[in-house]
Amino acid sequence: MQVSALSDQLGFGAVVAGLLPADLADPDMVTQLQQLWAERGLILFRDTPDTPEFQLELSRCFGELDRHPVREIWVDGHAELISLISRPESGSIVAMDGREVAGWIPWHADTVYVPRMNRGGILRVIRSTTWGGNTGFIDRIDAYDRLPPHLRMALDGREIVYRLETLDRSIPARKQNVRMVRFRASTKALSPRSQEDFPPVAHPAVRIDEASGRKILNLSPLFAQCVLGMPRAESDGLLDELVDHIDACPAYLHSWQTGDMILWDNWRMLHSVSGAPTDEVRIMQRTTIGGDRTTGRVLGEDALR
Repeated sequence: MQVSALSDQLGFGAVVAGLLPADLADPDMVTQLQQLWAERGLILFRDTPDTPEFQLELSRCFGELDRHPVREIWVDGHAELISLISRPESGSIVAMDGREVAGWIPWHADTVYVPRMNRGGILRVIRSTTWGGNTGFIDRIDAYDRLPPHLRMALDGREIVYRLETLDRSIPARKQNVRMVRFRASTKALSPRSQEDFPPVAHPAVRIDEASGRKILNLSPLFAQCVLGMPRAESDGLLDELVDHIDACPAYLHSWQTGDMILWDNWRMLHSVSGAPTDEVRIMQRTTIGGDRTTGRVLGEDALR
């Protein structure tokens, strides 16, 4: 196993190459990987077995695996894996920057719309596209450090309300003038039960990273609805300013190669997906590493008024 920095320009991320199944049976090796993840927030694995079995076994080194709350994207035969698929006949399509693209997802944290967010996940490419489909990552520790004083004061002691929503209703879609052309099949299947199964949830706007003791800007631009207890106009203005701040933060944009797997800390990192061709198939599979504590709380519908 060889370990190197993801980038000399970024304060997060590491590359691990040559990890083998036998390594996962070595407690010292697993401890080393756990420490690396805690310190760097993201690990890119290369030159490893390209199988769902290895992906699952590697994921278990970092915690117990959860089943994703959206069952419409579970992988048959592997309940702890989800498939993120964009197909010409059924994938999501949005219109942005003067053209239609498939699979676009703005900056977000996974499962922020439930009280207990997952701790992380490992994403593996099954089939990539000829262009686009890149996965971006932003470190929210760095994002907090870059906040101007007035935004730090505005967030002190506040909670942000989240809800599972479609892309076209998100703050990033509005700010980038994104228009939904077609929803993916799993979104259509989920729609009838979304409000009943996923009520509004509040999470603290600032969290502490346990590994470093540093503060995290606990914002997910996708799924964010309002700042709890703040007048709507003031809340909208604050969230818009925070989303602009996130967009200006240094990011790592990963161009996928066959066999790549990426582990990230969902409590620390944001991720996104850039648009891809509408006439090509893109398939990713991801595990869900469970969180060991509940940081959010369920609210009533009046929280969104």
